[in-house]
Amino acid sequence: MTWTKLTNLMEATDNLIPTRQISMISKGMENFEDNESLVTILSLEYPSANMGLAKAKKWIAKSFDLHDEEIDGDMVIYDDLGDVIYFLDPSAISTEAFSLASVVRFLNTEFNALDSESFNLFSHIIQSMSALERKWFIRYLLRTPRNGINEGTVLKVLAKHYDKKQAEVKKHRSYNNLTSLTAYYMRDETPPMILEHGTFVKPMLAKAVPTRKWPKNRIVDFKYDGNRYQIHRSGSNVIVFNRKGRVVTQQYPDIVESVLKYEVDNFAFDGEIYPINADETPAPFQKLGTRVHSKNHAEAVEKCPVKWVIFDCLKIEGKNVMDLPYTERLEAMKNVPDQAERQIGGDPMAFYNRAIAEGFEGIIVKDASAPYQPGKRSVSWAKHKPPRIELDVVVISATYGEGKRSGVFGRYEIAVRDEGTYTSIGWVGTGFSEADLIRLTNDLRRNVDSYKNNVFSFLPRVVLEVSADIITKDTNGNIGLRFPRVTRIRDDKFPQDANTIEEVMEMM
Repeated sequence: MTWTKLTNLMEATDNLIPTRQISMISKGMENFEDNESLVTILSLEYPSANMGLAKAKKWIAKSFDLHDEEIDGDMVIYDDLGDVIYFLDPSAISTEAFSLASVVRFLNTEFNALDSESFNLFSHIIQSMSALERKWFIRYLLRTPRNGINEGTVLKVLAKHYDKKQAEVKKHRSYNNLTSLTAYYMRDETPPMILEHGTFVKPMLAKAVPTRKWPKNRIVDFKYDGNRYQIHRSGSNVIVFNRKGRVVTQQYPDIVESVLKYEVDNFAFDGEIYPINADETPAPFQKLGTRVHSKNHAEAVEKCPVKWVIFDCLKIEGKNVMDLPYTERLEAMKNVPDQAERQIGGDPMAFYNRAIAEGFEGIIVKDASAPYQPGKRSVSWAKHKPPRIELDVVVISATYGEGKRSGVFGRYEIAVRDEGTYTSIGWVGTGFSEADLIRLTNDLRRNVDSYKNNVFSFLPRVVLEVSADIITKDTNGNIGLRFPRVTRIRDDKFPQDANTIEEVMEMM
């Protein structure tokens, strides 16, 4: 199956409701020989190329011998670079039949400088494609297909096409990426359910729920104000993954040294790393940025001491324990140091008050009998923090500030997920440090999608954590936040980790 046929399928399913998309893609897979590459593309299971919107516009302009301003003008009209390149020559036909595997290789290309060989490749690709192929190639190169198809969609497509139960496919996904799953299903084989050393598992997520919905058979952990990490060890080999599944081992040489002293081996632990003061009390979360962003790791260790705490066990001594109840997972790692502070039995609110008094965020109330559920935000883990609304949101636009903020974005429009797109819930301009504003401005400039009336709109890339007094709704049905304030920049989260409009409505 060629790239031409896939782009025809993408065009046919664009703007359809998810159930219709799933049905059509599943049926379309009957005509594809290379379903692995198909799934790789649709699920974005390829690395982010060194290609942002600004660079893509310049490279397209040079490829078609246009001025940059002409592309910028078209962006104002179409608000999508895929549409822009389509309408440069809507009648263009393909002069080369690209296979899906070759497109995957192109999407994996590290596109360097404008005068490099990679530009010549880029120019050859888009000039050899039809108008429709160009449109979808640029969208997927920028990782913004804008068609609502995501990992969840692909999971359902695989379940439908290969006649599997969705729960079964999700279970297999816990141990394999979607491309690998497809390969096994194509061979009519059962994917391995083995947690190999170095196989990242999507973390289980906590959910804010009323106390009446807390698990009755519960174990309560402190909630730490740090970043989520997963640490694997096999012999002397230690791998530290951040929440997004990226390897960040080099940022934490002190934690690696500590983990190597454990008497157990061949494990995968889920936990948190948070900054500490000299007396080992929790330090402000923002200090952890020194570890996350510094290129001088030895210096960062000195400037920002941290503590690693374990709150769950995925594998130990080579045995996968994710399907066991929480009590049994705790039993399996009972002799491991660096455990989270937890309480079995007793008054959870007393434990909460102690957590707050000691400088921690709050508590996580966990179902003692529940298994570990990778990637799921579940009431089996109920988080409880001081009474303010807290949301993970995506920045969708911004304006420059005034006075001292005139050189940086000072106000940010924030949004939550809403059925494949994002719905605005207002603007926020407080809670930022000067360093935060500089960093956000630099990051967002690389993701400008459009500009109009002094407002810059962005591709959904940057996630913020905000808090507010309450959630409001005006007479027109618009959702907003009262006294919103940014509490942190969530480098550890993807846009798809942001809260949904349904969750916001529940909080109201």
